Amino acid sequence: MRLIKKLARIFFKVTGYIPFMIYFRLRFYHASKKNKTRPLKGPAIVIANHTSILDYFVITFTFPFRKIRTLVSEALYAHKIPGLMSKLMDDIVVHRERSDLSFMAEAEKSLQKGKVISIFPEGHLVRNGKIDTFRPAVVYLALRTGAPIVPCYIDAHYNSIKRTRVITGSKIYLRDYCKEENPSMDKVRELCEMLRKKVEELKTQMYLYRKMKTYNKINFRAWFLDLAKLTLLIPNFFIFPTKFHYIGNASRKDRKIKDRGMIVSKHYSFLDPPILDMHYFTRRVHIVIAQELYVSNSWLFKHLLCIEYRRIASASDPKCFMQIINTLRANGVVGIYPEGHITKDGVGNIHNGAAYFAMITNSPIYIYWMSNPYKFFRRNHVMIGETIYPDKILTSEEMKNKENVVKIQEVLNQRILELENEAQKYARKSKKSKKN
Repeated sequence: MRLIKKLARIFFKVTGYIPFMIYFRLRFYHASKKNKTRPLKGPAIVIANHTSILDYFVITFTFPFRKIRTLVSEALYAHKIPGLMSKLMDDIVVHRERSDLSFMAEAEKSLQKGKVISIFPEGHLVRNGKIDTFRPAVVYLALRTGAPIVPCYIDAHYNSIKRTRVITGSKIYLRDYCKEENPSMDKVRELCEMLRKKVEELKTQMYLYRKMKTYNKINFRAWFLDLAKLTLLIPNFFIFPTKFHYIGNASRKDRKIKDRGMIVSKHYSFLDPPILDMHYFTRRVHIVIAQELYVSNSWLFKHLLCIEYRRIASASDPKCFMQIINTLRANGVVGIYPEGHITKDGVGNIHNGAAYFAMITNSPIYIYWMSNPYKFFRRNHVMIGETIYPDKILTSEEMKNKENVVKIQEVLNQRILELENEAQKYARKSKKSKKN
């Protein structure tokens, strides 16, 4: 029987993958490109929202190279064909109307053997677009086995011309939140609510991916930016040759941005933004520029994905701020000049905007500091500082309090001053060498 089930699973996946992908036009997203959960390795509990029976097949083809045992209701077996398919896929039956918890023991055994369990923790179909309360089975399984939970959100458009989209989140280890295998009911409800919010966050992130288009490799809105970067890639190497200096504990990793991030830079001239964009060639950098410059050629700056900042007397620009926050939450990259204007000498007044956005979105701050204004056909020098991670400075509770932005700002100021001192030392050395 095991051999028959295995052959049936292989046959179903091989013959069904392409037709299913074509019909539903599935598209997959990752919440984090650093911590991808596709392909899935090791034991895991996959959870997702539940709007249709077809969600079962979406999860199956989201992880096509793993055997997934799904917790299914006994009501499915009232139908011959779905019931037969579920048996061949070796699913675990849950009798909802009985006090029969044998499915928990079966699921635990599978997880201990390194298998993957799929659960729809709402326990029923929810067709109103909301995510209902989660049931506790997933919490108990995760705590007893130590298996990570992989949250997913399915944006289902079955029997429609629209795509069905799936976003997978990073692994969640519930033992990091609770050490007990049999916690109190209040703690279980708290953990269920936390998992529900994680799935809701994936829903929001997918919406931002589509709105901000930061996930798209081909973005027609950014055609001018992409074309300009491709055209200037080789000329930029000869016209503005650059040497990067990694200061303190910084390394080449501090210049590679995989997920969201803020680039903080020195601003000497109008050449700085395009050169910065070229130095982060693999990412589209949304550079914040003043309204006065933006309106001079709005078409150009719009297609360069710049963010317009309006200088409002004694007030912030809410539209600009929301665009920055949404870009970061959609795993985009934002470039900002914290001095707020062009400065020729030394470090000016560092505004706390970068620190604030980093704290609100938990985005790392990458420091890119030039030693001198850029010069044509001469070697230019850029100081790269150690990346600042807000969650390493503040706890999750402290990050909710806006007043704690001061702590991140202090670290940022310190790092910038260190880079400025190194830049000045290097400038003095280069002057002496030229005289000699």
